[in-house]
Amino acid sequence: MNNRFCQKPLKASGLDAQYGERSVLRGVDFDVPPGKITAIVGANACGKSTLLRALSRLLRPTTGQVLLDGASIHRMPPKELARELGLLPQAPIAPDGISVLDLVGRGRHPHQGLWARWSAEDDLAVAHALEATGIADLADRDVDELSGGQRQKVWIAMALAQETGILLLDEPTTYLDINHQIEVLDLLVDLNRKRGTTIVMVLHDLNLAARYSDQLAALVAGKIDVMGPPKEVLTSAMVQRVFGLSCAIVEDPVSQRPMMLPIGRHFADAIRDRDEVL
Repeated sequence: MNNRFCQKPLKASGLDAQYGERSVLRGVDFDVPPGKITAIVGANACGKSTLLRALSRLLRPTTGQVLLDGASIHRMPPKELARELGLLPQAPIAPDGISVLDLVGRGRHPHQGLWARWSAEDDLAVAHALEATGIADLADRDVDELSGGQRQKVWIAMALAQETGILLLDEPTTYLDINHQIEVLDLLVDLNRKRGTTIVMVLHDLNLAARYSDQLAALVAGKIDVMGPPKEVLTSAMVQRVFGLSCAIVEDPVSQRPMMLPIGRHFADAIRDRDEVL
């Protein structure tokens, strides 16, 4: 692997976070393995997006700290942090009338000083981001004219153009059909393998999370329930604890990773009837 970026460790320790009076994160310890892909999974409203916001400094924790290479992210100048860590939030909103090229180009702002002009390096980074996401032909289009899936790719391209060593993505496959979901996840794997980019992403699809990540972290009610390699984390017991869902775990015939098969009420009845007959 040709590492393009210095792999710096990102670590959260004892994080508590809340919105108003509502507590969301409770004593979260979260070590992000440098140069690896980590997927955060969990039921709705368990704190997944809040954890990403705390890791990116968009949300200041009430207690605890987030350290990047041993230094508090809250003591780093904003541009310095933005050169090290990028965030693609859930459902971002583009300014009215902005073109795809201009929005992707905003990813280069952290690399420009007070008097710095747009450079050939900036052009190259934007061109690579547009090509990698397959949207170079949309460069002159207004973002608000695009489909939801196309807009999602534009935001991912902006994050790629930022060229950070760590990339946080909140549900990057939102609005995408299954083909484009796989394209985006393959793209993130390429980014990880070719640049050594550390990736942390929130995903709803447990099977895609297990297939495309080196580490899974499962949250329950604002706490880490279990964290580790997919083969250790994605178990029927975990799915029952985290999602309240009965399931079967089999081996993914493509990746040899665990694959979750939900049972559901109607099929549970069928299984019970079959077992009674036997």
